Amino acid sequence: MTGDRAHLEEQRDRALRDLVDLDRQVADGELPDDVAAELRSRYERTAAAALAQLSERSEEPAPAADRASARARWGAYALALAAAAFAAVILLPSYLGERVPGGAVSGNEALGSTSAGDEQAAPRDLSTVTNEEMEAVIAENPDVVDMRLALAHRYLDAADYLAAARHYLVALDQEPRNVEARAHYGWLLMQLDEPEQAMESVDGALEQDPQHVEALWFKASIALYGLSDPATAVAVLEQLQQQTDLEPGVRSQVDALLAAARGEGGPG
Repeated sequence: MTGDRAHLEEQRDRALRDLVDLDRQVADGELPDDVAAELRSRYERTAAAALAQLSERSEEPAPAADRASARARWGAYALALAAAAFAAVILLPSYLGERVPGGAVSGNEALGSTSAGDEQAAPRDLSTVTNEEMEAVIAENPDVVDMRLALAHRYLDAADYLAAARHYLVALDQEPRNVEARAHYGWLLMQLDEPEQAMESVDGALEQDPQHVEALWFKASIALYGLSDPATAVAVLEQLQQQTDLEPGVRSQVDALLAAARGEGGPG
C-alpha cells in the first residue's frame, strides 16, 4: 500500500510539474495552441486520476485499533478547516496590490479600474471578477503572481486541488521564495492527507518569513490535526499570540486553537 501511494504521489507531482513546464512553453511561444491544449488535457487527466486514487486510499477503513483515534483526529481537523476563514477571509485582501518590481503589470492594471478612463480610480474588487476572467488575464500576463495566487486561493477554498496546485507551482517556479505560495501549497497538501509534506512546505515558507501569520497558523494546524503533535502546535501558537498587530478576529481564532491544543475544551 505504501509503495502504491508513493507511486501515485510521483504520478501526481510529475503531471503537475509537466503542467508548469507547459505553461512556460506556451508563454514563450514554443508550442502551438492545439498541441498545448492536447498536452494540458493529458496532464490534467493524469494528475486528477492520481489525486482521486490518493483520496480513495485516505478514506479506506483503518485497522480497528486506529479507528477511534482517526475519528477524533478528523473531527478536530474539520474544526480546523472551518477556522480556515482565518486565511481565506480575514487575511486575504479584497483588492490586489500594485506590483511594480521589474515593471511587471499588476493584476489591477490588467483587469482595469472600477471607473473607465479614470487613472486614479480604485482597483477593481476581486469579488466581482469570475475565475474565468482571472484565468484569461493570467494567460495574457503569466508573470502576474499576485493574481495567480488570488485565483489559486479561490480554487483551494473550493476544494479544486488540481487547479490550485497548478497555480501554486507556477508561482513557486516564478518566485521560489514566495512565502504565500509555499505556505498555501502546504495547506493544500494537508487537505490531501499528506501532513509530512505539508509541514515541509510550510516550514519552507517560515524559513523565508518566521513571523508570517498564515504560515504559522497552518503549521500549528498541521502539527495538531495532521501529525498529532500538540506540543509543537502550542509552541507555534504561543509564538503567534505574541504578535501585537493581529486583527481581533484572528487573535480569537488563535486563542481558540491554542486552547484546543492544550486540551482545554477542544474537540474530542
